[in-house]
Amino acid sequence: MGKYRLDYFSKYYFYEEDKFSQEVEDGEFILEQIKKSNRFDYKGHSYKYTKFGNISKRNTQRDVEVEIQKDNIDVIINGENAHLDLIYKFETKDLEDHIRITTRISEKNDDISCILYIDYNQGNDFVKELEDVKRVQQEYMNISNKK
Repeated sequence: MGKYRLDYFSKYYFYEEDKFSQEVEDGEFILEQIKKSNRFDYKGHSYKYTKFGNISKRNTQRDVEVEIQKDNIDVIINGENAHLDLIYKFETKDLEDHIRITTRISEKNDDISCILYIDYNQGNDFVKELEDVKRVQQEYMNISNKK
């Protein structure tokens, strides 16, 4: 399987407005700022209102290395094991100069929405390998359901 370099890797965390101040460091200050302009960039994150009235926190990294290993349900992102929930969400869209992949990533206490942007030079191979990861995840799911 292969190693790929994503141009961008973004994670999205979502919060109810009434709980935001308690759940996010400096939440009260951030909330004041996004009420003024609907968006606020702070300490490496972008905060804004969603179309559903919640608040999203986006964390975007550039030049992210992803390694995909054969017959593995996980991938390696910047040297760390990660589980992309490809069974539940795996959408691709061809953009002008990138392929955008939308999925979810499992973190210790939550499943987080994420978007991966990869250039066309490596994008089609990357998507095919993600499809293989999804297939392996589905195989494990089917084994679990038969027990």
